[in-house]
Amino acid sequence: MSTRPTGTVLDDDQLLALRETDETAASELAVVVTPVADHMGATSGDHIDWDVDDYEDVPMLVCSGIEEAATADAPYPRQLREEGGEIVAPVPDPLVRADPPEGLGLDLESYDTDDPLLFDAITTGETIGLVPVRFDNGETYRADPLPGVADDSDPVAEEVIAHEDRGDPTPRPETMSAPIDADAFEAALAEADRDASATDVIGILEAIERFDLVGTGDHVAGVPPLSADERAVCLLEDDVWTARLGPELEAESVDVDPDALAVARAVHERQARALIDAAETTEYKGLADEYAPVVTDARDTTEWDVAEPGMNR
Repeated sequence: MSTRPTGTVLDDDQLLALRETDETAASELAVVVTPVADHMGATSGDHIDWDVDDYEDVPMLVCSGIEEAATADAPYPRQLREEGGEIVAPVPDPLVRADPPEGLGLDLESYDTDDPLLFDAITTGETIGLVPVRFDNGETYRADPLPGVADDSDPVAEEVIAHEDRGDPTPRPETMSAPIDADAFEAALAEADRDASATDVIGILEAIERFDLVGTGDHVAGVPPLSADERAVCLLEDDVWTARLGPELEAESVDVDPDALAVARAVHERQARALIDAAETTEYKGLADEYAPVVTDARDTTEWDVAEPGMNR
């Protein structure tokens, strides 16, 4: 499989749903994986393999690409397929029915496909992990909250459902698909002397990551890019935001407000300085003032190559 830097969380703005499929085939249920498939470049007919792993004491479905010739030897070979304009991945019934930790422990006879189980998608090495979060009606997947969650529901899932079902157009900094910490974003926005909306700024930050507009190959300073906290700080030409990033975003049909672009730059600068300070290195002293720092995600994750049949490992 080819790799490229991207975020661990593949799609924070839309959880994936386990629901009944139109064509049950050998499986009764399937995960709607449209946003993951779009992100990875996977299409209907690509071959996948399934397994179950453990995530914070929760059974996590694990999906990986597999060459078509290898499906005969896979424990649960399946193919992605398109249904109603969505890409779905049929899940082997044993993984749905088996009690944790071998499976999700769902009773298919009582499972309500109108109230699907929702998952968060993350990368785990060369696979995609689907972590069950909660049911669509608000019921939690397990009695205890996930580690670090104060009450009995998952706040990210709760807000995602509100965003999807109630038409809330406002993205939240803690779930944006960009390698930026929420506190760095909020501090930069609060200190900005520009009239820019949080929605516009987040849209620019996410688009830079989504369209891979900056990578470590763009780094121009005389020292190597800084690798810190599974991210990379790249130092670019001082005019890169207005001379290159703005026009490239517009070429990708992103609405670029000049004030929002300026705040997005301030967000990246604040995040870069925080990473440089945390690294406790003097190698980059003063360089953040001389160059334009841009933070990218330095982690490798699976990207399925669709130039060849199937999804290659």
